[in-house]
Amino acid sequence: MASAAVSSAVAQQRLCASRQQQRGARPAAAAPRRQQQQARRGPAAPQAIEIAQLAALDIDWSDPDTQIGALGAVLGLGLGIGVPAFYASRDDRDEERLEELRALNRATKEETGEYMSQEEIAAIRPPRWTDRREFVDDD
Repeated sequence: MASAAVSSAVAQQRLCASRQQQRGARPAAAAPRRQQQQARRGPAAPQAIEIAQLAALDIDWSDPDTQIGALGAVLGLGLGIGVPAFYASRDDRDEERLEELRALNRATKEETGEYMSQEEIAAIRPPRWTDRREFVDDD
């Protein structure tokens, strides 16, 4: 049975070779070229299936390294978005308080003729670290 399959394969190769010769093709030189072209085109079907399976991200969530990596990614994303959003909301709220303090200071000036003292202002709104910085252009 095996010899019949081998002889059938040999017969098919001879038939293909004779057809190529009738068309004017060179069978000896064409085979390596075809192999090179197939290699350039991409992986064969079994390799393509393996790549597709890898691309499907079949992740083993029971692995501790995978769990730690996923937790790190989630925490990093949360902190990377959450912390700047928190500071932005604090800055917005401080601007609102500062506007209220300025309005109160103007009202005090109208009623008493004097502005509020630095101690009164510090009791209402303590200075922030950015208030103590000097922004000097030393270029």
